[in-house]
Amino acid sequence: MGWKTLKLRHGLVLVVIALSICLALLGCAGPASPLTPAPVPESTLTAEVTVTSNRVIADFPDTIAFTLEGTSALPVATINLEYGTDKRSIVSEVSRVEPEYAPGVKIRASWIWEMKKTGSLPPGAKVWWRWRITDKADQTYVTPRQTIVFEDTRYQWQVEVAPDLDVYWHSLGASLVKELTEGVESRLSRVKLVVNIPEERKPKVFVYPSAEELRGAVLFTQEWTGALAFLEYNIILIPVRSDNLDWAKRTLAHEITHLLVREATFGPFGDIPTWLNEGLAQYAEGEMEEYHRQVLDNAIKETKLISVRSLGSGFPADPDQASLAYAQSMSLVSYLVETYGWADMRELLDVFKEGSTYDNALQKVYSFDTGGLEEQWRAHIGAS
Repeated sequence: MGWKTLKLRHGLVLVVIALSICLALLGCAGPASPLTPAPVPESTLTAEVTVTSNRVIADFPDTIAFTLEGTSALPVATINLEYGTDKRSIVSEVSRVEPEYAPGVKIRASWIWEMKKTGSLPPGAKVWWRWRITDKADQTYVTPRQTIVFEDTRYQWQVEVAPDLDVYWHSLGASLVKELTEGVESRLSRVKLVVNIPEERKPKVFVYPSAEELRGAVLFTQEWTGALAFLEYNIILIPVRSDNLDWAKRTLAHEITHLLVREATFGPFGDIPTWLNEGLAQYAEGEMEEYHRQVLDNAIKETKLISVRSLGSGFPADPDQASLAYAQSMSLVSYLVETYGWADMRELLDVFKEGSTYDNALQKVYSFDTGGLEEQWRAHIGAS
């Protein structure tokens, strides 16, 4: 996913209560983490609890404070806070904490979620929570699930709604934002994927007028951070100015294509080659940049192309080799799309979603494996 200075943030580390499902689907092995609590059994009786206050106070981007007040007919035995986010995952994820509280019939419990301990949430992420109160008779009361949006309240946001994304912005000219949005939509039209994203997961882009303001929205960012993509949330943060508009258009088209590919292949088996994932994202940017074209031409002349099979499992750490990997990936995808069409490309992603090795997927759709693809592609670009 790493497009130049883009960094993928993993965000919140959550406790997976459906660990057994993960083991069955993903073939995980080994003992569970000692931090993973056992599922809480549901009580057959409901405790008599009156809630007088159930509130949340967010201090973006640092903390979210949860507070519960009320009374119980019987002395309280345990109080647990369960919470989570709208992060997309193969299995249901719930975090559970036991906050400090005094035993008795009077309920007052609070807990602060400190992002510096778990990793930042992006602006626009949704957070849900509920309280589970059990009394001395082992009767349990669960508060209704509630949700808030973790908003960057430092600024007054406006929104530009487009078919494929919603762009949130402040302190910029409306014409600049409109030009950005139209440029991204135009580039995305190059990628003929059929992906139906529900409205609640529609990509959100938060546009900041400077990189410094962007870094203030996320903890632990580096000084050189150019943009941030939270792919599990379909949220992207990017700095935009009039003098970097073309870069911003290309970057957003690139990252949103990653979101589309992830949606198209989402599931327990949806692993695809790195060259395919990055190649599709590069293809969305538009014509290959002159620098990458020169890198590819030089590698062809000097017979220093990277094997396609090597590009399936990751890109080199060396910057020059990484640039060549991106250039080759775009060239590979361009060859497949322009030679065989988008219908076959969509079918290839469907095959990967169902679960397939790289060779078998290519063989099923194109009647050649990775080696066959490399042979045809090299002939197409005039490489020995």
